[in-house]
Amino acid sequence: MQIDAARTDDTLTLKLRGRLDIGTAPALARALDPIGARHLVLDFDDCAYVSSAGLRELLRAQKQQAATGGTMLLANVPREVREVLDVTGFSSLIPLRPKIRQISLDGLEFLSAGVCGECYRLDRETIVKLYNDGVQPEIAEKEKAFAKAAFVAGIPTAISYDVVGCGSRTGVVYEMLDARLFSAVIREDLANIERHAETLAEVTRLVHRTAAPPGVFPDIKENFRGYIGQMDFFLSPAEIAFLRARLETIPDADTCVHFDLHTSNIMIRDGEPVIIDMGDVSRGHYLFDIGLLYTIYGLPELGISEMATKIPNAEGVRLLDACLRHYFADRSAEEMAFAERNRDFLASLRLIYTITFLPKLREQLAAAVKDVLLPRMTA
Repeated sequence: MQIDAARTDDTLTLKLRGRLDIGTAPALARALDPIGARHLVLDFDDCAYVSSAGLRELLRAQKQQAATGGTMLLANVPREVREVLDVTGFSSLIPLRPKIRQISLDGLEFLSAGVCGECYRLDRETIVKLYNDGVQPEIAEKEKAFAKAAFVAGIPTAISYDVVGCGSRTGVVYEMLDARLFSAVIREDLANIERHAETLAEVTRLVHRTAAPPGVFPDIKENFRGYIGQMDFFLSPAEIAFLRARLETIPDADTCVHFDLHTSNIMIRDGEPVIIDMGDVSRGHYLFDIGLLYTIYGLPELGISEMATKIPNAEGVRLLDACLRHYFADRSAEEMAFAERNRDFLASLRLIYTITFLPKLREQLAAAVKDVLLPRMTA
């Protein structure tokens, strides 16, 4: 076995090449004696076999890191090694990042683009949601896990079964079986905006009728208490306090929130809607999703409808108005009035959240919050 070591700040990365078995485990032991780094990464990209002797060295290193307050990660773990780790229980002891299959976009049908990524059709039965550069690989893994949990909870989502790479980008593969993008269906049938808005409202209501599985999805309101605090690079303490006070007016809830539920994250299969892009599913009040709809379709001056769904901005406003009318049809007038009074604040939440993980759009989105939405909120 060949072991290549690289150290960056307080992280030691060991790239393993060959088999980690009884004959090569001592070499790994020597490379780890002492570890001497707060963070240890073992890269298995070129190592497709681990024996019990190798597992003992991994366990020894994990215990050593834990004793000193350090971390350990097994990266680029191939399927063969992952199966061994799963069977022996090691995958629950040591964090790991699976090796991802690489794909090419050559010849693939482009479906849609949003702020965070793009969708392509891989073949007749599958599509891929490919995140943009700068989005960490862990987000794709989280989306895959959340999609499975949402499916089990009863949300009509496509089955997600693979995380893939495309150069420096990562994505999630969904099984779609000849489904069409809802945005494309609407663009070809703008005369029936009312009917499409009713479908969008019903899909949204279905998500909000679903109880969030305990301990699976994060509390979206609690997360935003932290996100708003991270906006101090462009907001004053008084403005941050103002946004936090507005946040606390949103009631708590234990139902599901998608938080990116728009027509380019819905596919139509045999006339039935199927939701994709489940990486932001959370536990909380439905107003967070209403705010997302305001962000996508209710800010024509920012052009988000055209960019994210290819639906003309003016038609996006029509779609939003009709959707909200259907959504609130069985709710009190006070609920709809509250949402309308707070629409600019609710619309700002998706922009604030995106700022936290997409540095390339930080200044642009910050300007939209600071110069467009905040003055409306405080008027």
